[in-house]
Amino acid sequence: MMRLPTAAATRAAAFVATKSTPGAPASSAVLRFSALRMMSAAAPGPKPANIEFSSGPCKKRPGYDVAALDQRVLGRSHRSKLGKERLAFAISETKRILGVPDDYLVGIVPASDTGAYEMAMWNVLGARDVDVCYWESFGKGWFADAITHLKLRDSVAVNEHTADYGDLPDLSKTSPDNDICFTFNGTTSGVRVREGCDFISDDRKGLTICDATSACFAMNMPWDKLDITTYSWQKV
Repeated sequence: MMRLPTAAATRAAAFVATKSTPGAPASSAVLRFSALRMMSAAAPGPKPANIEFSSGPCKKRPGYDVAALDQRVLGRSHRSKLGKERLAFAISETKRILGVPDDYLVGIVPASDTGAYEMAMWNVLGARDVDVCYWESFGKGWFADAITHLKLRDSVAVNEHTADYGDLPDLSKTSPDNDICFTFNGTTSGVRVREGCDFISDDRKGLTICDATSACFAMNMPWDKLDITTYSWQKV
């Protein structure tokens, strides 16, 4: 989803195994290996109510029945009258349920969140310097896109703000003059930005591009801070 063109948007669009210590007796390696096996052998005590819960595709809602699906759309093109109607319904319901402001556009694109986020990067980055913030694997992928595929460092500065798994980088070091790429909630690390995204200036000149694939529908989204937001339904 993307806010309708503002002055900033218009300018932008213009554009593990442990290795044995050498010399250590073999018995110490055996002890380390035995300890590792002892720690990992016991099953965890508390278990989730649904053992099929995971970070991948979400479980079906209570009472779900495939018979409730509108089978008229099966095999129909998204370009058909019915297909367009269902897409329009999905877009309007997305805006209603998430409370997306009226001055934002919502679109459905192929290739999951990866396709959506890269579509945004490829279309709006390059007009000004970029701050890429990451603390887990997906955000690191956006940084790699910026410097390897888009080769933005050939034309603008690309600043890297990163932290180890379990931590957040110092997001106050980002600049309101720059475009900012970040992940709202680190899907693979479990660390999210602070409530309200206060590190983003209300008077920013750059655009914010937010990967919210495991945040939408689960966390409060400060839409006034998010110029372009992407997510994928498999983690809704």
